[in-house]
Formats: sequence, C-alpha cells, structure tokens
Amino acid sequence: MKKITYLFLLIVLFAAVFAGCKEDETSASSVVGDFKTYPGKNRAKIEFNTPADAKSGKVFYGGGKFTVFSIDNAVATQSLIVDSLPEGKQTLRVVTFNAEGLISDPKGANVNVYGDNYQSALTNRQLIRQSTISPTSIEIFFGEAKDGEVGVRVVFTNTLGVKDSLMMGSTLTSVVVSNIDLNKAYYYYSVFKPEPEAIDEFQTAQVDARNAAMLNFEKDVWTIAGFSDQEPGGDGKWALASYIIDNKVATFWHSQIVDSYAQMPHWITVDMQSEKKFNGFCFIQTQEAGEQGLAKKFRFEVSDNNSTWTKVMEGEFTTSRYKQTFTFAEPVVGRYFKITILSGYNDAFWSQIAEIDLFNEVNVSGENGENPPGKILLVNAEKPFQGDGSDLFPAVGAYRMQQLVGWTHNSNTNISFDTSTGVFTVFSASVWGCPDVTNGKIYQMVNLKPGSYTLNIDAGNATDPTCADVYGVVAKGETLPDYTAVTSASEVLGYSNLIVNQQKVNSISFTLTSSSSVTIGIVYNTHSIYNTLSIPWSSMLINGFELLKIR
Repeated sequence: MKKITYLFLLIVLFAAVFAGCKEDETSASSVVGDFKTYPGKNRAKIEFNTPADAKSGKVFYGGGKFTVFSIDNAVATQSLIVDSLPEGKQTLRVVTFNAEGLISDPKGANVNVYGDNYQSALTNRQLIRQSTISPTSIEIFFGEAKDGEVGVRVVFTNTLGVKDSLMMGSTLTSVVVSNIDLNKAYYYYSVFKPEPEAIDEFQTAQVDARNAAMLNFEKDVWTIAGFSDQEPGGDGKWALASYIIDNKVATFWHSQIVDSYAQMPHWITVDMQSEKKFNGFCFIQTQEAGEQGLAKKFRFEVSDNNSTWTKVMEGEFTTSRYKQTFTFAEPVVGRYFKITILSGYNDAFWSQIAEIDLFNEVNVSGENGENPPGKILLVNAEKPFQGDGSDLFPAVGAYRMQQLVGWTHNSNTNISFDTSTGVFTVFSASVWGCPDVTNGKIYQMVNLKPGSYTLNIDAGNATDPTCADVYGVVAKGETLPDYTAVTSASEVLGYSNLIVNQQKVNSISFTLTSSSSVTIGIVYNTHSIYNTLSIPWSSMLINGFELLKIR
C-alpha cells in the first residue's frame, strides 16, 4: 500500500512540474522579428518587429552592457539608436519582456561601427582647377570620387551676404557655384558614407577653396584693363597690348609709332578677373633681332580696384631673349597688375614686350620662353617646404602629417610632409594608422626646351636602410613608371637609388633633343620595421630638388 501511495505522489509531482514548465513556455515573451542593423559613427540603429505581448526590452552590447527601452504597441516596427559603441564590428542582441516580466529568447545581429580610425583615413577629393565664369560665378573642377564618397560640399557666402552651400554628387567632377561673393572665403570638403545604409555621414577637414583659387592663375580669362599706348599697325592687329598675355612668345606689344614716337614711360594693366596670390613674375623680351626697343628699367604694381596702386618692385631687365624671372620680397595679392617700362636700351623712346607670366608656390600662369642655363623653377622643392595644412592622421599629432603643396600624389601615397622634420618626408607607421606604401609616387611635371639638364636630389637619412625602397626618377610624360619598371622603362631619362645613396646629393643628368613634358619625383615602397627593430615608423627625408639647365 505504501508503494502505491509513493508512486501516486511521484506521478502527481511530475504532472505538476510538467504543467508549470508548460505554463512558463507559453507565458514567455515572443522573439522579435525582422531584426536589422544600420552602422553609424560610434553608434548604430536597430529596427525590429515586436510581438503583440511585448511591453519592454533590452539591447545588449559590448560584453554585458545594455540599454532598456519601452515598446509602442501602436507601431509595428520599433526603431532604436544605440549610442557610445566602440569602433569595430559589434554584436547587438535584443530581448523583450511581456506583462508578467517574462523574458524572450534573444535575437542578435552584427553591425559595423565607425569612428576616429575611419575618419582619420579619409582625404579630400583633389581640387584640379577653378575657372572664373563671371565676377560672381565660378566652376570648380575635381578629380574622381574616392571609395565611400557621396559628394563634395562647397560652403560660401552668397551675393546677399548670407552663408550658403551646395552639394556635388559623387558621379560628377565639376560644379558651378553661382551668386558667390568672391571677396569672402569659401571652402569645400568631401562627404563620406562607409556603407550605403549608414545613418551617419563623415566629412573631411575644410579646404580653403578661395585660397586655392587665388593660387590658380587662369590666364585664359585675363584681359587688358588699360594701356598707355599700342601700335596696331596697318592691319589693325600688328603689336597690340593684349599680346603680352596671349601665351605666344612670337607675338609682342609695341608702343605707338608716330612721327616722334610715344614717349616713356609706357604701361599696360592686366585684369585677372579675381584676386590672385603670386610670388613674382617672368618677363620675355621681344624675340625680334636687335636691341632697339628692348625694355630696360621697369616698375611692377598691383591693385584691387584698378585705381589705387601699390608698388611691388622696380628693377632692370637684361637684353637676353631667355625668360627672366623676378621674385618679390614676399607674396602679394591683387586682382590687377601693371607693368610700366621706365626706360629702354640705347635710349629708345619706344618699347616692346613678348610675354608676362606670374608664378607662386603652386602654379605658373604659362610656360613661355626658354629658360637660360642655370636653375629652373620647380614648385615647393626646397626648404622651407610648404604642407597643405591637412590632418591626415590625427593620432600622430594635430596637423603633423600632411601632403606637399604643388606635388601630385598617387592614391596610396598619403604623406609627403612631416612638420616635425619640415622637409619632404617618405613616411609610414602602422602602429599610428599610417600604413606601409607600395608603389608610391610623388611628382611634378615641367615643360622643358631642348638641352642638357641635371636634376640634383639632396637625399637625407632613413630610419634604417631596410625601411624603404626609394628611387629618384626623371621620365618623359606626365607621370612616373611603377617601382618595378624604373630601371627598364623606355620613358625613364635617368634615376638614382636614394636609399643606397642617402645623405648625399644624387645627380641625374639627361638630354632632350626636342621640347618635352618631363616628370621628376620619387617612386617608393615602405616597410614596417616595428616588430624587428622596435622603431614605430619607416621614414626617409629628402632635403630638396634642384633642376639645372647645363646648356
């Protein structure tokens, strides 16, 4: 009898437990459905459908952290932002609670979270050039969009004095900015989305586009704003003032020929249509034979309004038919410039000019005339070097890692200037977010006349001979060959292994038999040596470039 009673009690107990488990199972909150995640900047958005019995929930992330949320049963799809997420791939899990407080099974998904590391690797779209359409309208030309870029935003002040902006889509390479006050600063920056469904956009540092425009001469839109006199000749177009800016060294301006000749001084004013910044000018005498009419003493002035003038320089031209270059004591800014001929050789009353060009640390307005034997102007190629003010890798130090102004960098070349050294710097440091570079190219192009030349590259020291492979290269054309082709490519006019010949001047001699576009610069690789030598960077310094015409 006791055995029967004991068996009965076990059956009753089992039934009770089973019933309780069944009740728990049916009473637990249901799992959310259609769970989706969207990446953001140190945050993420989640969307999901909640069952009708759910009243609240929790989002778990980062090894046990969670956020509590309430549920709006009037809305089928719930949407939440999870903040303060670390950068990298994160797993988010959601559970819900019903009215009895019972919890559902979790529903999870991965999401990519972006932050400072992603931000620091972004770079601005390259500004190629700007064109002045009118005194209140410009067109800005850019290179191709980079991965993840959604567009370029231009920020400016309009002609009503109101801050304004416009967006150029990623598929476009130019944008027209109308009703812009060109006397006020204007900027651009690139806008990125790391993924198409990201909830946040990232933007690069603003670039002063007005300053970039001031460095871009746009000589094709220059006009003559005034002149003392000119000689049209019998055909009405023989020696006009406009010929000093037509980019043709064979044409020239001649002062007026009358019975007694127009007397000194003779002057011409040029309107560049907008303010430009320049460091000096190049002058070319007429290419006609004889010294009669060659300009001698001059005065160069600038103005913002074609009325009030500031004298920048007085000097004297030589009788040479080569290009003559004059550098100012400091850069000047102005919309108008005036060249005044104060006297001529052989005491002539008349004067002639073939061409005038301006230059700054980035550009020249035109390549006219043959350079005399001696040094040829390169852009930003000597101390003190100029960086572009960018902040390519903030982790290294604010605005330390930059690119050299006036040099072309291929896509995987992020750094060419380290403010701690102040010179041309080949650099990488994976521990700081500056990756190793393979087949990097940094270069600039010059147009050269026939002759014999030498490119001198003053190579500094490297952190270690194994940290980089660096060739100094001279090549025909508008770019440099790949690293593996430097020693064999037919377009290469000369090269030197700068690592082998570091801490000395490397001289590369070459000869041109015809006028050619020539590119000078470096092609290189860097190699992380942190793990082997405990040096957290790979770098080589280049103290300067000097291009000489020998004959």
